[in-house]
Amino acid sequence: MGTALSFSRARQARPDDSPLHERHRDGDEPRVPRRRRWWLLGVAVVLATGAAFGNYVLIAGQDERVDVVVLTRDVGWGQRIGDGDLGVAKAVPGQGVSAIPAADRAEVVGQVARSALPAGSVLAPRQLSAQPVPGPGERLVGLAVKPGHLPARGLSRGDLVQVSPVAGGTGSDLGQPSASASGPFQARVVGTGPPDSTGAVTVDVVVGMDAAQAATSAAAGQVVVVQLGPSA
Repeated sequence: MGTALSFSRARQARPDDSPLHERHRDGDEPRVPRRRRWWLLGVAVVLATGAAFGNYVLIAGQDERVDVVVLTRDVGWGQRIGDGDLGVAKAVPGQGVSAIPAADRAEVVGQVARSALPAGSVLAPRQLSAQPVPGPGERLVGLAVKPGHLPARGLSRGDLVQVSPVAGGTGSDLGQPSASASGPFQARVVGTGPPDSTGAVTVDVVVGMDAAQAATSAAAGQVVVVQLGPSA
């Protein structure tokens, strides 16, 4: 009995049998090349340009700095400024602010501070005066002040005070305003001395001509010194 043999032709590959077509037939979408996002590149260029411009402005601002005169130590009101009190630093000139150039440092030496100035201050002409202390028409008077007759914290150069003469008795009139002395007057503290054996300190004050006589009379007796605020 013979065996039946069946022969078939080998299947030929067709164009639609490619892997891409096979994936498409299986339900997968064909991969599409991604588009270049040119707007991102544009944003990056803009940001880089802005950063470069900012650096340029910063460097240009630093180049505009000039050498100015500054204080290296605290200087009190009425204190004469010495060469050792001065230094040089770089600063950007501000609108409406007139700093003293480093080239004019020699002219600052010997000037008098018109207010208390801390170390590091950039000096301006309005902060200085060629007028010594005491100036024309002023008097420098030393007042002996007993303990309890001035603030416990003490007084500093430049403080504005009111000086009131008091009776010097030992009874109930102690510390009361003196009937024979002149009334209270205002003065500016120049400095204070060390306490003596009784604890009293000498306070040097500057007064104008209108208070010169009252200050002279007060220096001969006892006084109470009260510190006043800036608006007094």
